[in-house]
Amino acid sequence: MSSTTLKVAAVQAEPAWFDLQAGVTKVVSLIKEAGENGAQLIGFPESFIPGYPGCIWTGGFDPELLVNFQKNCLSVKSEEFATIRRAARDAGIWVVLGYTEVDGYSMYCAQSFINPEGQVVLHRRKTKPTGSERTIWGDAPADSLQTVVEGPNGIKIGGLNCWEHLQPLLRFHHYSLGCQIHVASWPYMMDPSEAEIYHQHKPEMQTIATRFTALEGQTFVICSTLIITPENYEKCRVTGTNRAPPNGGGFAAIYGPDGIQLTSDIDPGKECILYADINLDAIRLAKLSADPVGHYSSSIANPATLVRYPSGGDYTLLSKIPPLEN
Repeated sequence: MSSTTLKVAAVQAEPAWFDLQAGVTKVVSLIKEAGENGAQLIGFPESFIPGYPGCIWTGGFDPELLVNFQKNCLSVKSEEFATIRRAARDAGIWVVLGYTEVDGYSMYCAQSFINPEGQVVLHRRKTKPTGSERTIWGDAPADSLQTVVEGPNGIKIGGLNCWEHLQPLLRFHHYSLGCQIHVASWPYMMDPSEAEIYHQHKPEMQTIATRFTALEGQTFVICSTLIITPENYEKCRVTGTNRAPPNGGGFAAIYGPDGIQLTSDIDPGKECILYADINLDAIRLAKLSADPVGHYSSSIANPATLVRYPSGGDYTLLSKIPPLEN
């Protein structure tokens, strides 16, 4: 392939619910599979380790579940994290991992960008957890506004978690960093037939937000999602609630910079890796008509310039992660 084309992968899979070791094993297996199938970049769902606790939306504070949840979250300083990094190196593939990070006794919704040498080149946290998520996840520090990094063949890759896609200024800032391939990390979503009160939580609404990011930013989008199966409703404490979608709750896909879906529709309850061969020249074509941070950006309506946070310095999240040793 030339420097303007590559094969990308989106994960739709059920996590190893609240089991750190099994979760790491599953991540390693998916990375290996994607690498063997020729992918150069794979994106994972939100909180793939240790799973997304959907019960925070349906019940009260559950200390028993949340203590176990925290014990199975992933630390960037852990051997488990190093195992995932070695898997990326062994597969020779870029990985954007979505997980719940534990730092001390606090938890954060995180994305780590790992290169084919196993080094973490960007580490960020969800800037503002959504609704009930604020009972478990903390806010991100300022350097998490760095959402884009140079990836394979010098292509700029970036990512946002879940409803960060509904924050207009954050999206604008993300586009201004030059994102060419965007990883949209999502959990599973609620049962569409039971969402009469919460229409905005339906899978179709998340698909709209994801696809609009592709269209608005003229960027390729890897949409990766969790699923949940009935045998895990009880473990996740969602039995009989709208967080127990009988169809699985997934909506993974890959989109082009003109908003076109590049992958076939799939069963929302099926575990799979979706692949697409993409050509970066499609971005040039899409931006001929509209570039929100270029010729189609009005100086009158342009929001205040956002600060570009440096990648170095002792105060950044990335500085906490040591290099991967041989």
